[in-house]
Order: sequence, then structure tokens, then C-alpha cells
Amino acid sequence: MDEFQTILKARQFVRNAGVTTAPVELECLASAANAKIKFVHDLGDDESGQTTQHKGKHIIIVNGNHREERQRFTVLHEIAHIVLELPSQHHGTKLTTGDLMRYGRRPQEEMLCDVFAAECLLPYDLFSKDVGDVDISLDAVKTLAGRYKASLTATGSRYAVSAPEPCAFMLIEDGYIRYVSRSKFLNELKGWIDFNVPVPESSVAHRIIQGTSKTEDYDELPTDVWFNGGIKNRPLLAEEAILLREWNQCLSLIWFDESMKPANERRHEDEDDEPLLKELDGTLSWPSKSRRR
Repeated sequence: MDEFQTILKARQFVRNAGVTTAPVELECLASAANAKIKFVHDLGDDESGQTTQHKGKHIIIVNGNHREERQRFTVLHEIAHIVLELPSQHHGTKLTTGDLMRYGRRPQEEMLCDVFAAECLLPYDLFSKDVGDVDISLDAVKTLAGRYKASLTATGSRYAVSAPEPCAFMLIEDGYIRYVSRSKFLNELKGWIDFNVPVPESSVAHRIIQGTSKTEDYDELPTDVWFNGGIKNRPLLAEEAILLREWNQCLSLIWFDESMKPANERRHEDEDDEPLLKELDGTLSWPSKSRRR
């Protein structure tokens, strides 16, 4: 099982379940996976959930004390284990909050289940249309997160994949870039960003992490802050970042604004692209797919 196969399975699962509106109905997807959701209030704060079986049915147990967006992701993560038939690599048999929120050194099985969960939480067919209706910014990501009842992290990652602009969304943890999601257009420009390297010192994200800026900030920067040597004909990029102090994480959204693009340059979509491959462009963002900056 790889990320490409996981995305295909998730999108087909959502379509087969008949999901047509946001926010996604969890009970509908749980039923499609032969599962029932049970919220309990006696789990520790570091326990997000677990799955058991009773009379041939999967029972997904969720911490009812957590925020709604975290509960929703927990349910879909557990559904992913069922649908993908991937054994749990959680601590023991339980999904802890630390497992769910932190990315460093997580088993690939758990990361694949996160990919599946994000695809279900923010379905491609619905979400890509909504992304096209908003201007690129962290405020847009926040608005969509509220509409889909999803976290900023999950929404921002899916936003970058679906965006028509050349952009990238990064999760930075403990000062290192742990996850990068890129738009198809940025890939076309060869805008590669490496994984597991320190966040660039001149970036907005670095300022926020170091406490030399407010916990959410925006700036226009030289392109080579994030891309080694820059990207041809684009001297500046926009960056907006926000600090998630609870998890020692920072989320950064970078993009090239229309005002930064040469006047004689226009994007041309290839209408003859095979549809399935076209919708998957830009989604593969595992460390094995990374490029040197």
C-alpha cells in the first residue's frame, strides 16, 4: 500500500458512500465500513480513540472530551485502518493524541491512515470546488476548516493540493519541515521543498518560532528563502504562517501572487490530461518524493 493507492481507495470509498455535502456525515462513512461510533468520556486526554469488535461489527471508540475536529479525524483515521486493512501501529491498541498530532517518526501505516482520513474529511469532489471560490490565504484555510469541521493542518494540506495557484503548505515541528503539500502548478515550476531539514532562517515561520514576530504573520520574501536559487521569473513570494504552540508546530502557506507573476505569462491547462492522473497531480508528498532545495 502506498499513498497513490490510498488516495484512490479513499476517493472511491467516499463516492460509494454517497457523500455529497459538507461537513461529511461520519455515521454514513462508518456504516459503509461496517462500524459504529461510540463517544466516551472516561479516556485520558492523551487518548484519542481505539477500535474493537463486537458481534462482527467494528466499534470505534472516541474521546468525547476532545474538540470536534479532533474527534472527526480520529473516527476517519480508525475507519482507514478498517478499509485499508492496515494493522494499527499505535501505542498498544489505542490512538493517542500525541500519535494523532505529531508527525516525527510516525509509522508509515499511520501516515497512510492520515492520508485516507484527510481524503474522507475533505472530499476531493466537494473541496476542490470550494477552494476555487476563495482567494489564497490562511483566512481562506480557516474558513474552509470551519465549513468542513476539520483542523487547520488537514485543511491546509488539502488546500495546497487543490489550489490553482503555485503554492505549498508546510507543517513544521520542532523547527524542522516534516510535511509538505504542493499544488500541481508549483510542481510544474519545479518548486521542490525538502523534508526533515530546518525551517529557513529568513522565513516568516522561523520568525514566529523564534518569537521575533507575532504568532500569526504575513510577509513578502525573496523566492530563494524557500527555494534554492529561486524560481525563474518570480523574484518574490508571499508567506503566511501561524504557530500552534500546544504541539510545538508551525503551519506555513507560501504562494506566488498574481502581482508577482510576469505579465506575459499565463497558465495553460492541458484539457487532454487523463482525468484520474490530473486530479492526483501534486498530492504525492512523502519524503521519498522530495527534492533538494
